[in-house]
Amino acid sequence: MPKPTIAIIGPGRAGSALGRALHSAGYTIAAVGGRNPDNVRNLATELGGRACQSPATTIDLADLTILAVPDDVILPLSTDMVDSLCSAAGKSVVHLSGAQDRAALRPLAQQGGLRTGVFHPLQTFRRGPQATQNVAGTYFGIDADAPFRDQLMQLARDIGGHPFDLTGVDRALYHAAAVFAANYPTTLLAEAIALASQAGLETETARHGMTALLAGAVKNLTELSPAEAITGPASRGDQGTIQRHLDALKNDPGLQRLYQLLADRTKQLNPNKEAAA
Repeated sequence: MPKPTIAIIGPGRAGSALGRALHSAGYTIAAVGGRNPDNVRNLATELGGRACQSPATTIDLADLTILAVPDDVILPLSTDMVDSLCSAAGKSVVHLSGAQDRAALRPLAQQGGLRTGVFHPLQTFRRGPQATQNVAGTYFGIDADAPFRDQLMQLARDIGGHPFDLTGVDRALYHAAAVFAANYPTTLLAEAIALASQAGLETETARHGMTALLAGAVKNLTELSPAEAITGPASRGDQGTIQRHLDALKNDPGLQRLYQLLADRTKQLNPNKEAAA
């Protein structure tokens, strides 16, 4: 099937990464829109698209528009764009939210006649061109009616992704799962670095050492299930070590409670595990 021309509204981390990946895959980036004129102009110039101030104009210029905007902005933006559209015939729009379904695009579907869908990258992106390195291999959750769904599936494959069907999936639970996987390990790493620094390590040694430790754990998880990969005192049932850790955390009751909760959850992961750390 022919490749649709693409518009990006929201040239932030995700929007820029996907725009660059699509451009590299041979898709024409027809337009870029957003609130920050410098970001819009820079990405549009880089990808050969037109910089647009009006979101509706952005939609008018492309076959498929990607709304790479915060979750709370999707519905009001969709509502505002409907009244300004020149022609929506044959056009499509998707958002990138994992927490919301197509209902957030209902104004564009019902009043504008656009085909709508969800195209959620189950991935985290940094700022800058290096973010495209995370696109290949990413799983993309897709919710759309056929034949638009097939087009989005192909789009995901064209940028090296793995599409999967989000139809009927509980979006709140699904997105909570993604937050657990992508966000909270980083929060725990920050706590680990702080603790190691308090223990006496130099800050840079603590940061690099703990980051390498986390990277090793993630590498193990590419080949093993969590129950097989988990190590440490909780997985071994070493209650004496756990108690020493809890005692060391007595000056931070919140972190102490978090450690205990995680230790309890780790024991539940595989109560019979006897692996060494």
